Amino acid sequence: MPFNVSGKTVAITGVCGFIGRHLARRCLSLGANVRGLDTTDSGSFQPNEAEIDVLVGDVTNCDDAKQLCCGADVVIHTAAVVREGGDPELFQRVNVGGTRTVVEAAKAAGVQRFVQISSVMVYGFNFPDQVDESAELRGEGNPYCETKIESERVAIDLHEPGGMEVIVIRCGDVYGPGSMPWTVRPVQMMKSFQFVLVDGGRGIMNHVFIDNLTDGIILALQSDHTGEAFNISDGVGTTFREFFGYYSRMIGWRPLMSLPGFLVRPGIVATNSVFRLLGIPPQVYPDFVDFVSRTNTYSVQKAADKLGYAPSVNLDEGMRRTSQWLVEQQMIRR
Repeated sequence: MPFNVSGKTVAITGVCGFIGRHLARRCLSLGANVRGLDTTDSGSFQPNEAEIDVLVGDVTNCDDAKQLCCGADVVIHTAAVVREGGDPELFQRVNVGGTRTVVEAAKAAGVQRFVQISSVMVYGFNFPDQVDESAELRGEGNPYCETKIESERVAIDLHEPGGMEVIVIRCGDVYGPGSMPWTVRPVQMMKSFQFVLVDGGRGIMNHVFIDNLTDGIILALQSDHTGEAFNISDGVGTTFREFFGYYSRMIGWRPLMSLPGFLVRPGIVATNSVFRLLGIPPQVYPDFVDFVSRTNTYSVQKAADKLGYAPSVNLDEGMRRTSQWLVEQQMIRR
């Protein structure tokens, strides 16, 4: 039966993060009671959103997960390490171990719906055009891809029809107000003349504006299609040159330099070595080259057919809203 979040208690991990806070606001607008778990109460919410109760804690901590899930009807698990690369042990501990801790706590608490926020990166870097949810999952040795695959399996293994029903959402490349990898970081790097396109920016970005993503998640949550995964993107592929070109125009037609991938990768390695000596965390990892060299698109036909999903915000409008936010954050000038 379709599931209505109005009047329900929705618990969100990573609630102060980019996806988490947008979901929290959407669930509030639908009449849900919202609580969240995050490593810090970052002050992401406005005074009129004080009804969002933020528990400061860690998804890998059993007691924190139990406290979050107690009395909840729905758990949406957004918390994860989201980077192109890095320490495999960190990815394993947070992405897989954290998912296991939260989903087990949700099951024990009698939660009715559990939504696992995953990524289209479970298909790896080399996949057929318009790849759909029936395709082979391939981590290709990347810690983010590998642990997203494993965390999906951890969640879906506890799916129980009529009990705790699990839904997996495979997000495209999520951009918009607050997106670190696809909005904030590129703009910061362009402003400091550190940004380069890889191989002319010919790779294909399968973007999804944050409002379209939250639409898709809510449609899936309230549907009767559980125990399965859904790709959610804007449904179109855009070259990275075109996508990042929006930001270059926002900050004053900053020219986008390009380098071949075989030069960018060792350049990132060398830069990160210097950063490490200076005690500075890396901004970009060498696997970034693989992420921006994808050449094909992901199908959202299943979400359209089963959920009625249709992205309402196109790239021009999404970038207009993103530009407005960047101005408000004083990252760019109007």
